[in-house]
Order: sequence, then C-alpha cells, then structure tokens
Amino acid sequence: MTTGRSIWLTDPNGAEVEGDASIETLDTLLLALRDADEEHATVSMTDSDEWNLEFGADSVLLENVGPDGQEVGTLRFADAGEARSIAAEFLAGDFEALRARPWAA
Repeated sequence: MTTGRSIWLTDPNGAEVEGDASIETLDTLLLALRDADEEHATVSMTDSDEWNLEFGADSVLLENVGPDGQEVGTLRFADAGEARSIAAEFLAGDFEALRARPWAA
C-alpha cells in the first residue's frame, strides 16, 4: 500500500462521502444506483494521486483525472462481487492487478 495515499468516495449526487473509503461504503453506494436516474448513475472512488474508478450499475471506468491524466478504459463486471474485487485492488494500491484486467479503450 502506498504511504500517505488518501482515498475518498463520491455519491451519485457528486458529494464526497463522509468517513473512510471502504468496500462496505461502496456496496451501499452501488445499491443506490439501482434506482438512479441517468444524471445520477455513477459513484466514484478517487485517490490523492488523481486515479479514479467510476462505477456504474454494471461497469467501471479507470482513469487519471489529473491535468495530464489518461483514461485506461472501461470494464463491465458481472456482479457486485467483481466490483468489490476491483475496488479492493484500488484501495490496496495494487495498480499492477488493476491494469492486468481486460479494460476496453
């Protein structure tokens, strides 16, 4: 895990979620997407290095949102368990495992 790296979650309305970023909090946010309208259809997990995971109901986008950032791609996931696995890699700072996934540009 990267020392000094902070991570925060953003809800479907774009507000930062209070408290620690965790898989449990992400689960709650993903459940909220079931009834979301088109404008409020994503939640995100962002770190202090400007890496961002943006989760929709069945897919996730990995990108760096910094000024010189880049989009790695989008990945569809089969269920909440797979979404949790992707989030756990992000929380652990395991970008090697994240990048090894089959992201579509």
